[in-house]
Amino acid sequence: MKIAVLFDSKVKAGGGFFQSLRSAIILNKLEKYSNNFYFLTPDKETFLKLKDEDLKSVLLGNLISFKIFYQINKIGFFKIIFNFLKIKNPFVNFLKKNQFDLIIFLGPSWFIKITDNFNFISSIYDINFKLDNYFPEYKSQTVFESQDEIVGKSVDQAYKILVDTERSKNELIKIYNCTQNKIAIQPFTPLLPIIDSKINKDYSKIVIDLGLKDKKFLFYPAQFWAHKNHKYIIDAMEHLERKQIDINFVFCGTDKNNLKYIKKIISKKKLNHKFFIYNYLTDEKVIALYKFCIALVMPTYVARSTLPLYESFYFKKPVFYSRDVLDEDIENLVTPINLNNPKDLSNNIERMLSDPSNFNNKINLGFEYYNKKCSEDLFLDNYRKILDEYKYLSERWKN
Repeated sequence: MKIAVLFDSKVKAGGGFFQSLRSAIILNKLEKYSNNFYFLTPDKETFLKLKDEDLKSVLLGNLISFKIFYQINKIGFFKIIFNFLKIKNPFVNFLKKNQFDLIIFLGPSWFIKITDNFNFISSIYDINFKLDNYFPEYKSQTVFESQDEIVGKSVDQAYKILVDTERSKNELIKIYNCTQNKIAIQPFTPLLPIIDSKINKDYSKIVIDLGLKDKKFLFYPAQFWAHKNHKYIIDAMEHLERKQIDINFVFCGTDKNNLKYIKKIISKKKLNHKFFIYNYLTDEKVIALYKFCIALVMPTYVARSTLPLYESFYFKKPVFYSRDVLDEDIENLVTPINLNNPKDLSNNIERMLSDPSNFNNKINLGFEYYNKKCSEDLFLDNYRKILDEYKYLSERWKN
């Protein structure tokens, strides 16, 4: 059974890239199938990164032709002509030519839209473009239709769909009427803990180089989307500043059309000295920030779980996370914060600073949760079961 593993996330795409990379590395350890995996990517930088990880990688060409064909094929007249002449998308022709039997999509890939007549497994991170469609990043009709088509086609045609939590599973069932037994739960598997376990170095120098020597700071690693809600932290900082509480915040993430607005608010409130903002950082710098921060803060409006959440569990840091966003069992491991009241965050930070020991129990439980739910063994067991089931079924016909 020859398996194409589609990896179309780019290196600087944030959490999606790191989740896909970690998944690819673990997947390649599935001894029963490891020789059957071919990791496909349209991005040259990603291709080189996969090669560095000793993954059997293939650089897809003709990406523009894939997209042109897709757009033309949406026009009724051309679709009829293409069907009559049996003209297939170049991507489908590539899959057939190389005799792939199954495709694994490591994320909600655009390529799902042009995967015709092939069985596939997809990973859907969330459907917040349906649930929280008032945010500007979800307002574009093009973005909405594209995401809706990817999820809809997965629900209709995927062999299996992987989601991160039970709540994500239930939302997919409710919103898209997805068959329950088609969905498997696979928590995110962070890459940074693996990198950290292999590195033995003094991270304090990195923190000094970042200008954070002797500073108490909370860490928020998130791209600057509106739904990431950086403004909430700025409003909370105002309350902390009035109380003369010596604390800082570190943001890191690429701009998604909201960074200028966030910087403007910080400047307007005269809080520039309290915020340290970085763009894309190396893995080692992010690890250093985890090790030296006093807590993670994540006031996001979306995401039933995130990589930074699990990374914080691993690094044994307190977590302040949006109330009623996480699954209940995960929310019990964090300190929920009321997104309608920035004072709630400032009060909880003040409480943590006055008595850090109050947070020790949740820190320990979070570390245990990480070891149980984010383990390679659980990931491999999930995929082994899915692939074994598919292999058995595929023996009913000739590919």
